[in-house]
Amino acid sequence: MEVNTGAKQRTEYLKNDRNENVIRRAPFFVYDALEPVYNIVMADMTTMAFSFKSIIEYCRQKRTQEWKFRITHGKESRELTFYVDQYPYTVKKAGKDTHKFVTWFSLDEIAQCHHVQKWSPEFEAILERYLRAAAFARQNMMAISPADCFDVCEDGVKLNEAHFSMLVRTAQKAGMYYFEGGALTCRESNFCDDDAFYQSLDHEHIQNSDEVAEQFKRKAFDDFDNGVHALDCLTHKRADSAEGRAVIASMAGQLYAAIQKYGLTERWMQSALDEPNDALCSVYREITSIIRREMPGVPILEPVLPTEKLEGALDVWCPSIDVYENNRAFFDAQAEKGDRLFVYTCLTPGGNYLNRLLDLERLRIVYFGWAPAKYPSLEGYLHWGANQYMGMDPYKRTCYTFSEQALEFHPKRAMFLPGGDTCMLYPGYREALISVRSEAHRIGFEDLCMLEALKEKAPEAAEKIVEKVFRGYCDFEKSVERYREARRELLEAVTEEAG
Repeated sequence: MEVNTGAKQRTEYLKNDRNENVIRRAPFFVYDALEPVYNIVMADMTTMAFSFKSIIEYCRQKRTQEWKFRITHGKESRELTFYVDQYPYTVKKAGKDTHKFVTWFSLDEIAQCHHVQKWSPEFEAILERYLRAAAFARQNMMAISPADCFDVCEDGVKLNEAHFSMLVRTAQKAGMYYFEGGALTCRESNFCDDDAFYQSLDHEHIQNSDEVAEQFKRKAFDDFDNGVHALDCLTHKRADSAEGRAVIASMAGQLYAAIQKYGLTERWMQSALDEPNDALCSVYREITSIIRREMPGVPILEPVLPTEKLEGALDVWCPSIDVYENNRAFFDAQAEKGDRLFVYTCLTPGGNYLNRLLDLERLRIVYFGWAPAKYPSLEGYLHWGANQYMGMDPYKRTCYTFSEQALEFHPKRAMFLPGGDTCMLYPGYREALISVRSEAHRIGFEDLCMLEALKEKAPEAAEKIVEKVFRGYCDFEKSVERYREARRELLEAVTEEAG
């Protein structure tokens, strides 16, 4: 990891701050990807990390198993003994009735990393393995980008049904139940992600690259915070123009026909414009009015920035966890009125908040599963980065920007995404490798299944267990030992209640 997560968001490069809530100071190497072992392992570094798994047979009562491992290196040999408690409780499979969890996949990255042609049978097989890896981490919702299922033609945009049906088929085979339709529009600004802005600067009076970086940062934030225009995501026409409205309506109408044909009307949520803020409220309302007209009954799900001006324009609010917690009264009131709630993380928040970044405790990821037990209004969690490598080697680079390979001169280190933000899965040999962090997601959401089951029969007991380790998105127990104590108490209680 090249630079630490920032005290507020992104990395410490953004505000030149120091985040005191990290596990160690960057730069450092860290174990994350988990590669399967099929044969004898020979050490190729001074240290190695292993994760052991075992199929657990059904048991009728609690029992303790003894696991013995013999590790040999050269002439030395050591035997390690682990005592593993097994409980007679089965967690239900992720799917229709479990907490909604979605990350976004880059199909282009899958094709590129595995040297297969996109949409080929080989590509479909590898995509299914990626989705199965995500499903193992308890993901049950597949995001489908318009760019992956629409073609731009001379007479407009046309749904590529072969691509659409392949994505739906593969997702369902892998265990996904729900679907998120990707945003049909995007911001007009490219946040100076090209050389034009650099060329426009007054280079005669610029003394060093730090001054250039500061101007890029100022321009990017100004565009993001104050931009008032959106474009359709395929032909890039203004969303408030007749041409743009026609494209949005065409995409929405064709998607609606497809989800009806494939029986997905009860499983589909549609996004309109990612992270709208106050400046974009007017055009956002216009966009969602078109979507609602063309896709009647389909809920609009949106990751939103701090704003209350979107009331009535969407159905599923998805604020970042810090925005939700700091404005909980507003969001819970929307839920009481009939709206629904997800939360998300991305390059924000930093500091002591939960996030799934590489320099934070892995317990923070586990607690994403405990949060809905504390905040029952929440029905889903979203993080954008499943495998968004953006052309980088995820084994060599963890912190980079969207335009890393697009600019001739790259001064935007202040805009770096924090390490781990872009992916939780890694490219392996014709498959996805799970990670320590994806395993933390699995553990946390399995805990949630047990907490929900206990809450039905003994709500006070469930509440007390949660309170021991999770009190809020920035107030939680970092001790692994205390978490394990709480989890053991949960296992004892849920198996006792189950009889």
